[in-house]
Amino acid sequence: PVIGIPELMRILIDEYGYDWDTAWSITTKTFNYTCHTLLPEALEVWPASLIGELLPRHLEIIEKINAQFEAELKAKGVAADTIKDMAIYTGDAVRMAYLATYGGSHVNGVAELHSQLLKDVTLKNFSDVYPDKFTNVTNGVTPRRFVKLANPRLSDLITEGLGTDKWVADLELLKGLEPLAKDDEFVKKFAAVKKANKHAFVGFAKDHYGIDIDENTLFNTMVKRLHEYKRQSLKILAVISTYADIKSGKVKAEDITPRTVFFGAKAAPGYYLAKMTIELINNVSRVISSDSAVKGKLAVHMLPNYNVEMAQNLIPATDLDEQISQAGKEASGTGNMKFALNGALTVGTLDGANVEIRERVGADNFFLFGMTVDEVEKQYANGYDPAKYYEADPRLKQAIDLVADGTFSNGDRNAYSPLVADWLTKDWFMT
Repeated sequence: PVIGIPELMRILIDEYGYDWDTAWSITTKTFNYTCHTLLPEALEVWPASLIGELLPRHLEIIEKINAQFEAELKAKGVAADTIKDMAIYTGDAVRMAYLATYGGSHVNGVAELHSQLLKDVTLKNFSDVYPDKFTNVTNGVTPRRFVKLANPRLSDLITEGLGTDKWVADLELLKGLEPLAKDDEFVKKFAAVKKANKHAFVGFAKDHYGIDIDENTLFNTMVKRLHEYKRQSLKILAVISTYADIKSGKVKAEDITPRTVFFGAKAAPGYYLAKMTIELINNVSRVISSDSAVKGKLAVHMLPNYNVEMAQNLIPATDLDEQISQAGKEASGTGNMKFALNGALTVGTLDGANVEIRERVGADNFFLFGMTVDEVEKQYANGYDPAKYYEADPRLKQAIDLVADGTFSNGDRNAYSPLVADWLTKDWFMT
């Protein structure tokens, strides 16, 4: 709706001759707004000069919408400072999310927690003035692609267990599988499906990328857009810590569940620290892969060019899915849904759709990680210093020190200094 609102207004007024009020009534009944983020910096703000140069008539309409909006807020008794904070058009910029919120008939987030936080935090001023606009529509994925097509072995087993294939169009039918969790024969068949999927992924990775993977290890996967708040860095530090424990003899290799850790992610073109994190993961992979002390016990791979083809092969093969973004940062997530539908267990924070997944699968089948949203906010209010965690936790300190001392950068102590500094100062890191 960010372009659609002024464009529809232009068409209705300039081409069809509607008056402003009628055109606005039609427009607001046409558009709804789905917000996919809680990060204020991700809510698009466009330079007014650029819009004015490329779409001068649209800017005129946006300016008039803003004037109407301000008048409406004044009539509702909204304070002048709040009206200024809610401005769609500032003279220098257009706040596109605010335009969509005002111009849409409904505004929704993409998970129950996200929708609530939109109302309570990100778009609180709008929610206070227009409470009836805000609703929730939890994100979803299609089981036709991410189970039926991606995982035919599991699909056939589900159909066999339920006695019908109608579950593809009605996932509520999956409840019928619950009694089969106690059926030894069915559980064995499920384990055989997972084993076959892992074998198939090993072949796929070898054929497409030349990667050698031990299919007899636990497949532990973290795939998502590379971002600091999603905390891929925290996961790779956990891998480094395990590696250090085996190397030092603190933990015996025979006591470690053999594990292969997969990362898949892309970084935005200008996101320097995200790209540095990808480089670090690749270098940790290189060091661990060449160390005979951990061979067969620990491996890590940064899967190249993570895409739908990779997802359809990796997700059915995964045993353990990582969803550890800081609580309150993740809008929804859809990878978590895909993994859960394909029988992977989740290690996750109470964030985004993780909350609803945990409710469905049961707390006993979800490995809860990290703080809740309320605990995070309380931690911030009490004062938060991630460096204190570094000093207090020997395993964390050792892992970060190994990155800082050049262990994974051919001895270059400066290679990851920006990343280490980020870890020890950012508020998202250890909560």
